[in-house]
Amino acid sequence: MLESPHIPVLPIEVISLLQQAQNPNPMWFLDGTAGEGGHSKLILKTFPEAKLILIDRDAVMLERAKKEIQKEIGSLDRVHAFQMNFSEVDRTLLEEVGCSGLDGALVDLGVSLFHFLHSGRGFTFKNEEPLDMRLEPQVGQKTAADVVNYSSVLHLKKVFWEYGEERWALKIANNIVQSRHKKKFETNTDLVKLVEASIPRKFWPKESHPATRIFQALRIEVNEELIHAEKGIRSLANCLQIGGVLTCISFHSLEDRIVKWTFRDLKATNEFEILTKKPILPTYQEIKENRASRSAKLRGLRKIEPIKESRWEK
Repeated sequence: MLESPHIPVLPIEVISLLQQAQNPNPMWFLDGTAGEGGHSKLILKTFPEAKLILIDRDAVMLERAKKEIQKEIGSLDRVHAFQMNFSEVDRTLLEEVGCSGLDGALVDLGVSLFHFLHSGRGFTFKNEEPLDMRLEPQVGQKTAADVVNYSSVLHLKKVFWEYGEERWALKIANNIVQSRHKKKFETNTDLVKLVEASIPRKFWPKESHPATRIFQALRIEVNEELIHAEKGIRSLANCLQIGGVLTCISFHSLEDRIVKWTFRDLKATNEFEILTKKPILPTYQEIKENRASRSAKLRGLRKIEPIKESRWEK
C-alpha cells in the first residue's frame, strides 16, 4: 500500500505559539490528536528536554504516530501514549505520568488523511467501503449506516443542515428515507449515488464533490466531534500551568466557531488570555505544497495569573 508522506498543517505557526509558554524550561506538552505524529515530532525536536503526552481516540492512529516518532526521534522514552478522546484528559491523567501541569497543548480537529485514504471506514468517495465513519470502531457506537438507515427525516435534515450547512438537506433526507424502504444503505457508494441524484447538476459545487457536506455532517454526528471539541478545549485549558499555551487547529467554520467562543468564555474568567486576535491561516506557499492545509485555522490561548479584584471594587 503506497502512502503519501504526512505533512503537518501550520507547523511553524504551531511551534511559534507553543514557544510563547512562559515557563523558561517547558517540560510537559500534550498532543490531543496524535494523527500521523507530525506535530508531535516537531514538539519533541523543538523542546529536546520536554516530555509529551500523546493522545488519540483511534488505536490505529496512535500506533502509527508512535511508529513515526520512534523512526524520527529515535525512541519513545519521552512519550506517554494513551488511547482516549482528548476531551477525557484531566489532572488525574497528568498525575499518573508525574506531570503537575502542561506547558503546551495542541488539538488538531481535522480527520487525518489516513482515514480518507486507507482506513476502509467509508470516509471517502473514491473507493467502495462500508458506511461506518467511526473513529473508535472498537467502541460499539452507531455507524453512519445506522444514522441514515434509522433516523427520521427531521433528524437527518437537522444533521445535514447543522453539521454540513447543506442547502439541500431536506430533499436529501426525504430521498434517503424513501430509498431505504427498498434497500438499506450499506456502503459509501450507496449514499454518494443518492446525494448526486438529489442535487441538480447545475448546483453541484465546482471545487468539491456534491456529497462532501453530507459526509462531513455524518462524520461529526457519528463521532460527536463538536461536543468533544468544546469539552476537550475546556479540559485541556484547565490542565495548563500558569504560562502554558493551548493551540487549536480547525478545518471548517463549525469547529472554528466553537474554538473562538470557548476561548472567549475562558478569557472571561480572567484566568486566560487569547494570543490570536484573528485565526492564523496557512500561507499561499503552504497551501501550494500541502493542499490539505487550505481551510486550516489556528488559534492560541495562554493561562495567566488570575486577575485579583481590588478590595475597593464592589
